[in-house]
Formats: sequence, structure tokens, C-alpha cells
Amino acid sequence: MVSSPRPLIPGTSMGLRVTASGFEAGDRIAVLARSFGDVPPLRRIGTVAVLEGVRRGSGGDAYLDASGRLLVEVETVDDAKLVSVTPVDAPGADIGGHLVPSVERALRTYLAARVESGESGNVHIHLSHDPVAASHEVASHLRISWPEVQELLEAGSADERLERALLVLRRETGLLRSVLGGKEAT
Repeated sequence: MVSSPRPLIPGTSMGLRVTASGFEAGDRIAVLARSFGDVPPLRRIGTVAVLEGVRRGSGGDAYLDASGRLLVEVETVDDAKLVSVTPVDAPGADIGGHLVPSVERALRTYLAARVESGESGNVHIHLSHDPVAASHEVASHLRISWPEVQELLEAGSADERLERALLVLRRETGLLRSVLGGKEAT
């Protein structure tokens, strides 16, 4: 188990610096976000990742190239030792599929507002039809704080993550549009 200053979203990659040794390319690890503010030391939702590469640094440090694969609930004991890892979403579950088109439209509107503000972005983006993958994809496009991304991942099922993402997208689009002097998105 490795902790990170930001959440690792399934379907994305992240570089991690660790002081432990013994990691090899191909290893599977659980990555948890470090605590934020008054939150307990380790979050309960993390990501199983595959190590795509391991580079050794000086002083016993290692640099891990981790590729997020699966959102999991992690159970630990007091000294943060891993006890169990359970997938958050049931394999093949189609819960939340009805929300994907609405979230995709809201994501496009949000990305358009970001483009209007001078950021680069793809307003023709398509989310996966799989609600689990779509909930991860949309989380990776949000420009919100890491604690808020972690809260989104901890929302529960894909359905709950998509509902929360829809609210965040509408809020963030409205904020961007108000800063730009335009009208709020509906």
C-alpha cells in the first residue's frame, strides 16, 4: 500500500516517490490519498494500480510509475497495514448507465467554458458507455481540489459518483461562466 498527495483515478497514471524498496515493474499496489485537513490518516477508497516502471533514486528512494486500474475500498489496521481490498463496483454492473449522456453533455459544456477562459480542452469528448469507466473519466477532467476529487471517488456506486459529478460540473460551469461574464449553463 502506498499513499499519495492526490487521488489516483482508475484509467490514469501517476508518478509516486516512495522510501520503501522491493517494488518491481508489474507489481500490483493499492494507492490511497493522504489525509486532508481533519480527515483520518488514510482514506478508505483507493485505487489498485499496476507498476509500469520503477526507478531507483539515491538514499533508498524509488520512483514508481503507477497505472490506475480499479477503484477499491481498503481496510487497514491502526498502523496502516493493509488488511483487505474490495472492489467498489460490482463487475458488469450497469447501474448509472442512464446518467452517462447527461454527464457527457455537462462535461462538454464545462470543457467549453474552460476553453472560453483560455485553457485547452476537447469539447467533442466522449465518455465510455460503461458507467463505472465514465465516472472515472469525468473525475479525471475536473479542475477541482484533490480532496473534492477524493470525495467524488468515495461517493459510492457509479450511479452516485455520476450524480455527484453532474452537480460538480454544473457548479463549476456556472462559476466559470460568471467569471467570464456569460450566462450560467442549464
